[in-house]
Formats: sequence, C-alpha cells, structure tokens
Amino acid sequence: MTKPLGIRVPHVSLVSISGVADIACRVAFWVLAVTAILIPTAVLGLKFLSPDAMLTAGEGEDAIQVALPWAYVLLAAGASFAYLGISALIFRLLIGIVATLKAGDPFQPRNVVRLHQIGLAFASVTVGVWIGQFAVARFVRGAMQAPSIFELITPSFAVIVLVVIAEVFREGARLRRESELTI
Repeated sequence: MTKPLGIRVPHVSLVSISGVADIACRVAFWVLAVTAILIPTAVLGLKFLSPDAMLTAGEGEDAIQVALPWAYVLLAAGASFAYLGISALIFRLLIGIVATLKAGDPFQPRNVVRLHQIGLAFASVTVGVWIGQFAVARFVRGAMQAPSIFELITPSFAVIVLVVIAEVFREGARLRRESELTI
C-alpha cells in the first residue's frame, strides 16, 4: 500500500483561470501597445540623433558597412509598429473573449467574430514577418538567410485551429439560442 505524499493540489476553478487569463491579457496588451509606440519612436530618434550611423552586414572579413539609409529606418520603424500593434490587437480581442468567459457566457456571436479577427491578425503578422525576412535577406546581403516556405506551415495550422474554434463557438451560440427558444 502506498502512502499519500501529503501534497495538496489546489482546486482551480474556471473563474480563477479566467481571472488570471484576464490579467495576463491586459498586461500583455499594455506592454505591446506601449512598445508599439516606443520602439519605432526610438528607431526614428536614433536616426535623427545620429544621421551618420553605419549599418554593418555580415561578419568578420566579409562584413560590409554602409550608411544607414532612411528607407531601412522607416522600414524597421514601420515593421516594428505593425508587428507590435497587431500583437496588441490580438490581446485586446482576447480580453473581450475572456470577459464573456468570466461572465459565464462565452458562446456569443461576438466571440465568433473576435476569433476570426484573431486568426486574420495572426495570419497577417505571420505573412508580414515572412515577407520582411525575405526582403531583408534579398536586399541586405549577408544579414540573414531567406526564410523557407515551410516556415509558414505551423502558423497556418494555428490559423486553421482558430477558424475551427470560431465555428465551434458559432455552433455553441446557435445551440444556446435554440435552447432559450425551447424553454
């Protein structure tokens, strides 16, 4: 016969999980929203403060240095703003979903729309990052390797999973409406 170890597993309710998820989503949203402003501002500020900045591509003897063109600065500022801003948007949408979960009524038509929007945002970030990496690899020789098309497989599955979950929520909302009409 085995003895219990005396370890108690705390009872975790859906309410406490949704509370933690709410706090995590809010913190992530604000961190991303603030950095979406600060990082592009810092990138632009560095170029203004140091107009003769040099860009080093490659390593060792193969490294080349060129003056940092405004096009690269604007691309970096715009890309970081888009990436961080869309990521903040995803967490803002998750806050709405978690709020309905905390209220005990997650199967709402609005959550279906939110999940579709999250899928679209995630897909746009993924494709944007892939295109950005491809462009940097193509135009800034030695900076990085061009991304493979296979790097889009896992994010594509994530988008498909989000769309499926959205449809599950749509069906849940429909069944809830039907049951309300039956009673």
